[in-house]
Amino acid sequence: MQGMFQKALAPILFISLILLPGCTAVFKQQASAASIVFPYRWIGNIDKVGFKEPSGICYHSERGTLFVVGDGGNVYEIETSGKLVKQMRVRHADFEGVTHAPVSGLLYIAIERKESIIELSPETFEVLREFSVPRSLNGTTLLAPGGEGIEAITFVPDDNHPEGGTFYVANQSFNLDNREDVSGIFEVELPLKSKKLLQGKLLRYFMPGVTDLSGLYYDQVSEHLYAISDATNTILELDLSGALISARSFPGNNQEGITVDGNGYMYIAQDSGGVIKIIWHRNQ
Repeated sequence: MQGMFQKALAPILFISLILLPGCTAVFKQQASAASIVFPYRWIGNIDKVGFKEPSGICYHSERGTLFVVGDGGNVYEIETSGKLVKQMRVRHADFEGVTHAPVSGLLYIAIERKESIIELSPETFEVLREFSVPRSLNGTTLLAPGGEGIEAITFVPDDNHPEGGTFYVANQSFNLDNREDVSGIFEVELPLKSKKLLQGKLLRYFMPGVTDLSGLYYDQVSEHLYAISDATNTILELDLSGALISARSFPGNNQEGITVDGNGYMYIAQDSGGVIKIIWHRNQ
């Protein structure tokens, strides 16, 4: 048992060494075992479909269902019990993340390595538009061609923004020192309302200080971002400036997607198979 506990601590201790210096004080406040264990209660694997490499998941607040995407370009709509509603192979592409934007009611899927985001109808799975995501900001390359590319996406609503909000995407990099392929989270603006050219705009980015960013979720209650690091089995809580709030060990294996439904249940898509459902104790 002691060995298992030490193994669970290892990812957090590793992160404390590689995080940026400004995060030191945060980890001093997280010395107790309870504060580094993600607060949840296990429900189980709800996969009744047999998903092939599920790599992204989101909850659609209007439909009350979940959408799951896979590495082979498949999209599934399922009930929160795991029961299949419908499925379709949309295209031959590596779908790595999916999010729902309430401002449009549509789905947005990140395509790895191509650095593009497609806009999808949740009713018909028709691709409505496709947006390219720039690889550079202010003349500096940040998402290198040939890299792993965009691995996760989430939408952050903003009533004061002309497009109704912006997207945050994670670039999957395994090298913290590669400044041309950063392990970072990028704020991206898409023309949701203005219907401008099919071109996204990089607004800014920040580097949480961990590699293998594989999943993102924006929590409207706390107004914080949650980012998964698959390599270290951890989940980071950050504010929208990129400041670290907490870092905890995270359940599951090969975690590549994360979402929460209207009743507080969290769902974790595992690239190795399965969609795990847990009760998330948000305030602990």
